[in-house]
Amino acid sequence: MVERMERTMPTTAVRDATSSRRFQPGQAVVGRVERVEEMETGERAALVRAGGQLVRARLEAPLAVGRLYLFEIHERQGTIYWKAIPLSEPASAPSGEEAVRRWQKAWKLPDAALPVLRQALKAGAAATKEEIAALTEAVKETGQPDAAEDVLAHLFRRRLPFSSAVFRALWAAKTGVPLAEGLGKLKAAIASLSAHPAALELSRAMEKFLSPPLSAYEAAVRLLLSGEEEAETARALLARLGLAPLPEDRRLALREAVQCRRFADIIRQLGLTDEEAFLERWAALDAAYQSGALPAAEAKLWAAARATRDPALSLFCWLRRAAVRLGLEDEAALVRVGKIEDLPSAPSLKRLLLRFLHESGSEGAKRAAEAILDQLDGMAIAAGGDGLIEHVWISFPLPLGGRSSDFAVCWQGRRKQGGPLDADYNRIVCCLTLEELGEVIVDMRVQRRIVHISIFHDDPRLAVAAARMAPLVKERFQAHGYALSGIDVKATRSAPPPPSVFLFADSCSEVDCQA
Repeated sequence: MVERMERTMPTTAVRDATSSRRFQPGQAVVGRVERVEEMETGERAALVRAGGQLVRARLEAPLAVGRLYLFEIHERQGTIYWKAIPLSEPASAPSGEEAVRRWQKAWKLPDAALPVLRQALKAGAAATKEEIAALTEAVKETGQPDAAEDVLAHLFRRRLPFSSAVFRALWAAKTGVPLAEGLGKLKAAIASLSAHPAALELSRAMEKFLSPPLSAYEAAVRLLLSGEEEAETARALLARLGLAPLPEDRRLALREAVQCRRFADIIRQLGLTDEEAFLERWAALDAAYQSGALPAAEAKLWAAARATRDPALSLFCWLRRAAVRLGLEDEAALVRVGKIEDLPSAPSLKRLLLRFLHESGSEGAKRAAEAILDQLDGMAIAAGGDGLIEHVWISFPLPLGGRSSDFAVCWQGRRKQGGPLDADYNRIVCCLTLEELGEVIVDMRVQRRIVHISIFHDDPRLAVAAARMAPLVKERFQAHGYALSGIDVKATRSAPPPPSVFLFADSCSEVDCQA
């Protein structure tokens, strides 16, 4: 008989345990006995603090108040009983590690199970012996039990399914090679399968991720704002992109949005109904330019339009749709639409990887594809709530300069009452490896729409650059209703963990959730 009760333990009726979904037969949970009482039937029941709740359970044997027990949950003739196994001495204060060791001994588990039991005990998790054993095997596979324990803590704390598949996905996301590197390896592995339709489609998608068009939107804006002397040539190039010249009022609005760097307004003025189709047309037009197939006038204007040294607009658009392109929202979209056939026509990387695994026969390429899928699944699983704090974590290839490295972002904050993430109270930690500077970590805190940015790197030039850019950054924040309190550059040794580790760190997010 189990029911959530107030911490003051009021004397109210308790429903039968069969109505509870929290504790099920076959599971076990560690709890401390708060009180033992007689029931009207003559049976004994205990009020037990277990799994963060105060519950009442029928007992099979007398228990000592204040003692820590492992409760194995059984059902007999429709009645739920909790079989108690002592995890502490009657007259001593219970020790967490002692309780873990006794639990291990009671279930005859190997030492490799200690990290799993330890985190299950801390989280007050109700788990079956089979679930603990499966997680133990998954931890053994890592060969790093200490590092794996952080992932286990996250899994139990978030009350994610206690399965080895969930653990392996989270582990892959935390410790896997950068996605850019993994895609590069997979691309090389499927080179010999280029004639296979699934391999060919996957190879094209990976090429987009490793070499996205970082001047596509700038080129479109340049053509739309062309002067009268270039109007005819610009019109021809715009037609190839599926665009048309803008009326004068929209041209003026576009020019103002470009000058003020209001990227969302720029995209609205472009009027793109299908961004993926636009990018396909851009790639075809650029290929025609590269092969010399464009008329001379068009080639000259196109060369000027695509030659941008500031791809910020294209980066903005790429970042905005990165999660969709990776497939991190596929499962949620499938729940929403009901059928795979009703998902957006442009397949995500995840869907292409699944199709490749189903249709391809190359074992080496399959292993590389499965490793990437595990990472993507881990990112999707990691996103969600942890008490008052929500997490969003994403990592994807971002080519800057002459190399492609992962841009990783971990967002922590609260969720508004109704669902949307609260942009006024959050913390964002991001990491990017640049060609000359190497790894740079940026930590941004937002409290009551006041923003503070910390950059972690040992190059002294960054402090000078940050001071020079601060007025512009402040202006951009003000345009969106935020105030910049400052930008500082700190030593790398004082940096927070990178996003892949930060998410699993058991530390305060420094987000004011109670405000």
